[in-house]
Amino acid sequence: MIVKILSSQVPQFWEAIKFAATQADEVNVENTQLYLNELLHALLNDKAQCFTVLDDNRVLVGVLITRIEIDKITGERFLYLQIGYTWKSLEDKIWKETYEIFRSFATNLQCKYILFSSRNPAIWNRMEKLGFKEKIRTHSLNLD
Repeated sequence: MIVKILSSQVPQFWEAIKFAATQADEVNVENTQLYLNELLHALLNDKAQCFTVLDDNRVLVGVLITRIEIDKITGERFLYLQIGYTWKSLEDKIWKETYEIFRSFATNLQCKYILFSSRNPAIWNRMEKLGFKEKIRTHSLNLD
């Protein structure tokens, strides 16, 4: 089951959100505090949305963070799936249900598309099965 939590509920889930976010986004230790401050601010001010994945016993098994963004070139609104993290492997059925929920959420908000980014090849494969196509690849080279 996917449940959208209200901004007022974020403090109750903050420890789980912090863990999921820093793991999913692979945040460097030296950047953790700034990263989490920005995320908390966005969640508390409804600039980002938090969804929880609960199993049949209503135990937390996943966290998803989204943001409604505007493409700076086209001006189109899109749903950015920023973070997806689960503590246990989810069946394809759950991935499909989750996709349908976010597709509906994006459509209701008049988004033109859904965008996600991940460093995890398993996530890429799952999302491709749902119809996502690779749009861009980003590479980084540390200079220090």
